[in-house]
Amino acid sequence: MSVEPTEQHNDATVMERDDQTGSRRGMFAIAAGGLAAAALAACGRPQRETISGAAPAAGAAGAPAARPVPRQAAPPAADLDIAAVAASLEQLAVDTYGAALDAAGSGALGEVPPAVGEFVTVVGQQHQEHLDAWNGVLTASGRAAVSAPPADLAASVNAQFGMVKDAAGAAQLALQLEQVAAATYLDAIGKLQSPDAIALAGSIQPIDRQHISVLLFALGMYPVPEVFATTAMAYSGSGPMPAAPMMPETR
Repeated sequence: MSVEPTEQHNDATVMERDDQTGSRRGMFAIAAGGLAAAALAACGRPQRETISGAAPAAGAAGAPAARPVPRQAAPPAADLDIAAVAASLEQLAVDTYGAALDAAGSGALGEVPPAVGEFVTVVGQQHQEHLDAWNGVLTASGRAAVSAPPADLAASVNAQFGMVKDAAGAAQLALQLEQVAAATYLDAIGKLQSPDAIALAGSIQPIDRQHISVLLFALGMYPVPEVFATTAMAYSGSGPMPAAPMMPETR
């Protein structure tokens, strides 16, 4: 049996495979070359321009530079007037809670439960922080900080405080102050124009409502008697203490 045809056939097969392998290698080489060329072209391509037509600036690490924060406009004069009234009410609250704390410490209010003393202390501090916030709004706009309560309202509160003989009487006066403050803030939210001033008034008003609930409960009344908050006791900037609405006792 002759093997020569087989050897010739094998040689032809090997040559055909070599040709196919070479073709594949050529294709891979062409593809690799194309990718390399595309990468080089991308590296050399100029930076994409922004809408304004200028290339974006890069920071130290190549990241886009931070955009400058726009400067906020000062609140209008009407907002500053409301801020001054709010600050004066906060000053009155700080003075009244401070006087109540002093009276409790001297024994002028009789026996005062520790929880009541703690409440007076914490609420007085909160009103001080509210006062500082409103004064920050005023001084940032070039106005003087408020350091005195409204004269007419303070006279009314001082006259009532002079008749207080116990912790319940002090709580009743504090309740009126908180009702006036909460109603005044609710009224102010609808009048203010500056977003920051609106946000500040809106963040304080619920806190005064919380004070009202605690005082109502301490006085034996339902802590949330109203269906909707009202502006009935809002302080306009002049006049005596607005009259408090009648609330039914629950115990």
